[in-house]
Order: sequence, then structure tokens, then C-alpha cells
Amino acid sequence: MKKIKYMILSLALGLGSCQDIDTLQKDPGAITNPSADLILTGILTNTWDSPWSADHRHNQFMTQNEAYYDGQAYGWTTGSYDVFYNSLRNVGRMEIEATKTGDVGAHYLTLAKFFKAYFYSRATEMFGDVPMSEAIKGVSDGVFKPKYDSQKDVYIEVLKWLDEANAEMPALIAKKPAISGDYLYGGDLAKWQKLINSYRLRVLISLSKRADDTPDLNVKQQFAAIVNDPAKYPLITTNADNFQVVYNTINTYPLWPSNGVVVKNDKRNTLGATFVNIAKTTRDPRLLVVALPAEALKGNADAYQRYGGGKTGDLQSTLLEEAGKGLLSMINFDYWEASAAGVPAIQLGAHEVNFSIAEGINRGWLAGNAADYYSKGVTESMKFYNIAQSEIDKFLAANPYPANTEKGLQKILEQKYMAFFENSGRQAFYNYRRTGIPAFDIGQSNANNNQIPVRWAYPTSEYTTNEVNVKAALKTQFNGADTQNGVMWLVK
Repeated sequence: MKKIKYMILSLALGLGSCQDIDTLQKDPGAITNPSADLILTGILTNTWDSPWSADHRHNQFMTQNEAYYDGQAYGWTTGSYDVFYNSLRNVGRMEIEATKTGDVGAHYLTLAKFFKAYFYSRATEMFGDVPMSEAIKGVSDGVFKPKYDSQKDVYIEVLKWLDEANAEMPALIAKKPAISGDYLYGGDLAKWQKLINSYRLRVLISLSKRADDTPDLNVKQQFAAIVNDPAKYPLITTNADNFQVVYNTINTYPLWPSNGVVVKNDKRNTLGATFVNIAKTTRDPRLLVVALPAEALKGNADAYQRYGGGKTGDLQSTLLEEAGKGLLSMINFDYWEASAAGVPAIQLGAHEVNFSIAEGINRGWLAGNAADYYSKGVTESMKFYNIAQSEIDKFLAANPYPANTEKGLQKILEQKYMAFFENSGRQAFYNYRRTGIPAFDIGQSNANNNQIPVRWAYPTSEYTTNEVNVKAALKTQFNGADTQNGVMWLVK
């Protein structure tokens, strides 16, 4: 009898286990139905670039002389799609979840248009042609080998998304929806609208080499329409609206030491000569804030001659020797590491918008006073560093905007470069790639045959998962070669 009862109990347990096997296989900690605001938070983590990275050494803001590290040799080859396409998958999921909530989630759909424009434009400016029209369709449509879209077509779609997002914003702003997942702008859609239009200006100015031969892009017309109608196209024109990351005691500043003890000495990382020499020539008060005088130069009566920068092209051994002799400036630790929060990392700021408008006027894209926007760009950048207005006025008097000439354009681009110091990711490099200003230093340390690269080669994974399409894209753009020196359509 006991044996029969045991068999019945075993059978019941077995049947119960079979019925619940799918449930048992699920991760109880997994989030299977994330809300749109939760997804938004995840997306935002991939929208910003950290300061003090290799990108900023390649922007020639800093140099690194420790041979254990890569330095600034411009030796990159391939890049990665991960940040862009993983983020775009999340954007797609956010759209799905927002759609389920009807009008309540409408603002997430509009933000999704901005994010699609943002990540596709960042991908294309890095590589050239990229998958877009067939991308992110593996699960929904079974397209696991997406074709590559031309860079021009990517930009047409990017600009369309940004235009649509701006048009949808006023009605959404009026509803004042709660957006709990937005830790960058705190759910303020009015600021998001300014970012959308400011980013559109960034995209348009990046297309300056294509402004005269692409009527279907309408680069000049779009640019002028935005600037000339601030009511319809509000922009980031003051630091109060900057798109930036504000660090805190939890998400600490990248330079903040884990033990909280700031060692105010780092001769391995010193300022770059490209940045320092412009600052010394123009007597830029920002230099006195962001850096320390070089030890061996402190005796100079002229405050600006107390600073020294290392040439990006010099060998690390040369830079190490110069740093050891006290000829190179370190950062001002009391400014950058005053607390765990450090300094906000600007991703797109008022200085950039004002300089872009000044450039557009200089190029004849629209009427206006380029000198005013040049001055505003300088002013907003210096205010970020808490420079006194009297010092700003002094600088502008000594470094006025000359005229709407090549010299004037050079002045705008030079000051735009200075304002990009340790913010906005690779924008200083991309602006150099587009304009050649300021002149970047090239020397013995260069690992790319004495050239500054102009792109990244496609990810190696594309050759195993999407070989036919990536090779077709290379043939169209670069005669089949996939190198960091292939000149993409954007900057030809």
C-alpha cells in the first residue's frame, strides 16, 4: 500500500513539474515588461561621452606619456556598432511599450524620433554608410543581414526625424506629462525641444561640404529656417539649457578616485600643445582655470607663459622627459576634482550652437551678425568656467571677430575648438576633419603613416554576419578598401 501511495505521489509531482517547466525556467529577477520610462533611462546612459578619454587625447586637448597606455598615436582601425544598435533596439522597445499606453505615452514616441536621429547620425559620422532602413528588424521581420544605406540617405532620414520631433513637441509640452526616467533634463520637454533643434543645427553644419551639391537635403535652407524662427525652433543659446551630464556622489566624476583622496600630481597626463598654444596666443582666461602652471615655467612674469603643452605627435618618451623637467602643465585638480561631482560634462552646449550660427552666417547661409554669435559663443563657454564678465570683455576686445571672410571663419572654428575642451566627445575631432581647423600636430608617435585618420573601419563581426552587404558598401564608397583613411561622402 505504501508503495502504491509513493508511486501516485511521484506521478503527481512529475506531472506538476512538467506543467510548470516553462515557469521554472524563467528568471524571477528579469524584467519582462519594462515600462517606457525605465527603457528611457537605459537609453540615456548611451547618449553621453565621458571626459578625459582617449577621444580627448585625439582631440589634442591632452597628452599621455606613460608607455603602458596607448597614448595618442591615432592607431585605431576598427570600430564597434554596439552602442548605436543596442541603443536603437531599446528605442524600438520603448516605442512598443509607449504605444500600449495610448496618448499617455505619446511623448516617448517623439523622443524616440530624436534618439533614432541621434544614434544613426553618430554611427554614420564614424563609419560612413551604415544599415538603417533594414536595421533592427531581426526579430520583427526576420532581417538578420541588413543592407547598408548611403550616408546621404541616412542624413535625409535623420533630418526628417528631427523636424517631425520638433513639430510634435509644442502639443506635448502643453500637456506637461510626468517623465520619471529622464535624469538629464528632469522631464522638461521644453528643454528637449531646444536640444532637438540644436542637434539639427549640428547635423546641418556637419554637412557644410555637401551644402552646394545636395538640393534634396536643403542644408542652407533648413539651417536658415531654424535660426530665423526661434518661436518655432527654440535653441540652446544659454548654459541653462545645456545637454550635459551632472555627476554626483553615486555617479562620480571620471577623475574622482575611488578612495576619495585626490593626489594633486599627475605628470603622466598633461595638456596638449594644440590647445595650450592657442590659449597662450589669445591670452585665454580659461587656461588659468583648467590647468596649472608648469613647474619649470612658474618664474615667468607673464602668467600665460607659465603654461606648457606637449605636442601630440611627439613620442611618449619625449613627453615623459618634458614632463619630468616640469615643462608641461597638468590639470587644475582643485577645479576638476573639487568634489565627487566634479564638473558637468557638456554633450551639446550653448557655445556650440552660437558658434554654428556664426559659421552659417559667415558661409552666407543666412543673414545676420556673425560677430554677435561669435561673442555669445565665447561668453557662454567662459561663463561655464565662472570667468568674470570683465575678463570676457577683455578677451573679446583683444580677439574680435574680423569679418565674414576666411579669417573670420578660422576665428569661429578656433574658438569652437577651445570651447569643446573635455566635452562633446569627438566633436572637436570631427570639426577638424571637416575644416582642418585648428591644425592638428602630426609627428613620430603617429601610428597611421603620418596621417590623422578620418573614419573607423567597420566592425569585424560584419564580415562574419553580414559580409555581402558590408563589402557592397565598401565597393560603393572606398573601392572595396576598409581602412581608417577612406574619405566618406560627408567630408569629401
